[in-house]
Amino acid sequence: MKLAFSTLGCPNFELEDVARAAREYGYAAVELRALGRSLDLLSRAEFHPSEIARTRDWLIEQGVAVCCVDTSCSFDSVDDDERLRQVELAVSHCELAAALGSRLIRVFPDKVPQGSSYEETRDRIAESLRSVALRAPEGVRVGLETHGDFASGRASADIIRSADHPNLYIIWDAANSFAAGEPIEDSAAAVAPYLAHVHLRDARPEGGEHWTPVLAGRGLVPFAEVVAALQGLRYDGFVSFEWEKYWHPEIEDPEVSLPDFAGAMRKILGEAFVPQFWKVI
Repeated sequence: MKLAFSTLGCPNFELEDVARAAREYGYAAVELRALGRSLDLLSRAEFHPSEIARTRDWLIEQGVAVCCVDTSCSFDSVDDDERLRQVELAVSHCELAAALGSRLIRVFPDKVPQGSSYEETRDRIAESLRSVALRAPEGVRVGLETHGDFASGRASADIIRSADHPNLYIIWDAANSFAAGEPIEDSAAAVAPYLAHVHLRDARPEGGEHWTPVLAGRGLVPFAEVVAALQGLRYDGFVSFEWEKYWHPEIEDPEVSLPDFAGAMRKILGEAFVPQFWKVI
């Protein structure tokens, strides 16, 4: 297993700051989400078609891989035009990922809208996912995060089976699945056939369904159990720290949270930890 972090946890950082943090704290890769206080990666100057090759070469020189390009795309809407818009946006992020040498983008299933059934929503999401997968550049996979009303591994796997395309995978957000009440062992087993990437963070419930991000060991998410489940699956991909600083500005700054997560994971992984740069090809 290799460690990565999402730039959602350092939303004010520019790309140079992100690369420096990865080197300083021992992360092999980064997951692109927020940069310079914005979630709009497609508008960034360094990702413009005229600059993207230079940016990719610079990241390689820095020894930092881009393991995933995150989107806000979701396909639960009952509105056909809105789902088509989300598909187009997801395809554009697939093209960005390909240009950066990344093999994965992240999308959401999200919610069952009022007036729709679970099955109807599942089928809409599956159809949209298949449309994105059919148009993604060669080598770029589409990863559905366990999220929202489909946060369990079982529910997300149900969508992927319905979509039935070999380029569709699951991003297992272990905290989301755990908060949804699914045991870690059951969740891991459900996502196993489709697992491409893992999100991990600690959190604790703060009333109702809301869980607040906290530093490792201060919440309820069982890191060691997640790692053991992944080892049982012989998973050798990235475990990415998704610290939701963009959404929760009051939580710890990246200068605290990034070394904290890396230290906690190294203690668990021990000799299994792979600190060196791992190039995504």
